Amino acid sequence: MTEQNSTVEPQICPTVLQDQLGIKKDAYYAYLKHLGITAEKDSTSKAFLNSEQENLIRALRKHVVAGGKIEAFEVDEQPAALAIADGGELGQVTEQPVEEINPAQGLDMEALYLEASELSAQRLTAGQQVVMAMASRMAYEDLHPTAKAKVDHVRTVAVPKFNAQEVAENLLNQCRQQMQVA
Repeated sequence: MTEQNSTVEPQICPTVLQDQLGIKKDAYYAYLKHLGITAEKDSTSKAFLNSEQENLIRALRKHVVAGGKIEAFEVDEQPAALAIADGGELGQVTEQPVEEINPAQGLDMEALYLEASELSAQRLTAGQQVVMAMASRMAYEDLHPTAKAKVDHVRTVAVPKFNAQEVAENLLNQCRQQMQVA
């Protein structure tokens, strides 16, 4: 029997969290290891995280995306949202100063620029790459009619111009002369 006023803690599926954060299993397990988190299992033996564990993983991911290393991430206690004054009444919560994060700090800007340039170059030349791949696989029968006409024109121009009867007459004369000499 459950208590009437009990709260249900949300269970976060690891694969859903991985998808949301854009990480693969290796990174996910590296995060768990660094944070010392062991996922709990539900009644069907499926792993899940609680919201506190999820928040820690999200904070670590944010740190890594900002250019930090997993090993440099420290789990610091987050201040509670409500402060209780000495008299037991709710007191005023002062905002903690938010440290300005420079996402470019610690990144190799030249390497990033080079990688971005290569991606852009690939995107800009993708059409030409497809055209070249198609062209390398095409036969005469695959050609567009205008291209076929060009090929036909070049083939007719490239064929040597000669008179077959004249060539045959010359060959026969040479053969006759050789037979007379012999």
